[in-house]
Amino acid sequence: MLKNRFAAFSKRFLTLEDGRYGRLVGTGDPTAIRVDGAADRGGLLAFHGFAGTPNEVRMLTDVAVRLALSARAPRLAGHDSDVRSLMTVGWDDWVDDATSALFELCDSTRRRVVVGGLSMGALLAAHLAAEHSDRVAGLIALANATHLRLPSPALMLHLCARLRPFDNGFYVPKAGADIRDLEARRGHMTYDVTPIRSAVEVLRAGREVRSQLARVTCPTLVIHGALDRVCPVGNAARFASALGTKDVEVAIMPRSGHIVTADADRAEVARLIEEFTRRLIPTM
Repeated sequence: MLKNRFAAFSKRFLTLEDGRYGRLVGTGDPTAIRVDGAADRGGLLAFHGFAGTPNEVRMLTDVAVRLALSARAPRLAGHDSDVRSLMTVGWDDWVDDATSALFELCDSTRRRVVVGGLSMGALLAAHLAAEHSDRVAGLIALANATHLRLPSPALMLHLCARLRPFDNGFYVPKAGADIRDLEARRGHMTYDVTPIRSAVEVLRAGREVRSQLARVTCPTLVIHGALDRVCPVGNAARFASALGTKDVEVAIMPRSGHIVTADADRAEVARLIEEFTRRLIPTM
């Protein structure tokens, strides 16, 4: 009974049939980023978050440019101009994209690389560090999504995972990214709705990656916004303590929300990423 009522509600609520929703909004270039640096110097691989674009991890590829490293920031499966594409993909597809990008960058540089990501992208980076330690020299986890904030969005997604209203197509309107800097928030590229089916996949990803963290043995930088309304700031300490390495640095950004690469502390985030990556260049 409850499942049927939830499904009926979801179909009436927002199915995108009228064409008013489902667009990528914001400003900037949403395409994949590729940087070819000095030969044999190493590389940096960066992954955007769920419902985001490579533009939100451009900070990492900019660091690579300053350090003469090669870099890649792929556009993950389903993240094109229409949000409906996200309804057909999930964690396994994103892992395939991330693994392919890692092998391509390592092969092109003939070196190990630093992997990093934002939110769900941090989960992808951690997965690669656990599964392909021979190719990963360091890990940068920004606003990691190992746990989602309670009661929202975690509780809603847990309920949806059980009741499956997304079988009829279920989208929740999105007010904007969790960025406290208002100008940066207005320009941030994301969709105007959240597709619940693929958002549930982020819960699954968090569970899987939590079980893999003990196998991460490379140096790790963990950064999180103190004001994050999507992933609790406690994720930073939990993530760090679960790692298999003792070479870990945790930094909490006091004025930032979830998108720490674009928020008020972004200059400090960039400094920490560059300092961390510069330290690892000799070991790549």
